[in-house]
Amino acid sequence: MRVLHEQDLRDLLEGCTVLGTGGGGDLAEGWEMVKKELDAGREFRLASLEEIPDDGVVPMPYFVGSLAGEKVESFYEEGEAVRSYRVLEDFMGEEFAAVISTELGGANTAAALATAARLGRPIVDGDPAGRSVPELQHTTYYIVGVEMAPFAVVTPYGDEIVVGRVKDDFQAEKLVRAIASSIKTNVGVTSHPVRGRELRNAVVKDAISHALNMGRALRTARENGGDPIRALLKAGNGFLLFEGVATNAEWQEESGFTVGEFELEGTGEFEGEIYRVWYKNENLISWRNGEVDVTIPDLISVLTPDGHPVTNPHVEEGKEYVVVGFPAPELWRTPKGLEIFGPKYLGLEREYVPIEERLR
Repeated sequence: MRVLHEQDLRDLLEGCTVLGTGGGGDLAEGWEMVKKELDAGREFRLASLEEIPDDGVVPMPYFVGSLAGEKVESFYEEGEAVRSYRVLEDFMGEEFAAVISTELGGANTAAALATAARLGRPIVDGDPAGRSVPELQHTTYYIVGVEMAPFAVVTPYGDEIVVGRVKDDFQAEKLVRAIASSIKTNVGVTSHPVRGRELRNAVVKDAISHALNMGRALRTARENGGDPIRALLKAGNGFLLFEGVATNAEWQEESGFTVGEFELEGTGEFEGEIYRVWYKNENLISWRNGEVDVTIPDLISVLTPDGHPVTNPHVEEGKEYVVVGFPAPELWRTPKGLEIFGPKYLGLEREYVPIEERLR
């Protein structure tokens, strides 16, 4: 088990924002959550999957909503994510062993980190997505058959709800999204209370360390006058997809999701070309000169040329951006993974082509 210090945490959240593929929450808000716990003198500990006891319960606390949701002063000093963890713990009648992040994103990973520090628990070096995803059924847990319930939902107004049983993760998504959409703000959720023995084969191993390494690569390249994009691609086994100036960027809030797209006109080696990205919270599909380029489950991320990740819907017309891509974790490339989070999810009648094969 290792202690994460301030620079580790900064690097980690920046790497998570890249892997958040435009979603996963705002990096500034995430850092605010983490800094609050640092300032209070609390410790951030990272545990390997092997360090979790077989019978230890590890749930995941997170937020559900869109980036367009209203900012509401919370009824809880500790925040809705922490409170939802406590509510679920009380419901199950046992002390949980640790925390795991629901996805890699600037705010949702921060929510897990802050919850772990506040409660004196470690965060697990794993993740049930290996990226950010738009809906609650989009987890490696669903792929391997780990149930979401029981789970707790807490609103910033002081409402606390425990769902002891649910038909399936698709139904859970509808229920939680309806709550967030109806009150027009984000809600805190803690779900998937998994025993250590099941956890080890149900998540993307070393996901937190991977995000930390990517964030560190960006920072050190910037500090040393190197090329941060090149450093990032090396650290993440990624691909340069496009460089250009945004000529169109539009989005709207739809049923608790941030839905939109942006288009770039190429610069440098991409001059004369057009690149378009569509997102539903996260960047899910891109087109190069009108032809499909990359689709989920592979990752599409946007950065400024100096290596700062950009979340949706913050792409601005007239500014220059770099689009990069990364291979999806292997669990997403299984038949069940592709069934729920592949081209079919986008309404495409086509087979998934891995990014490394498409760009070879």
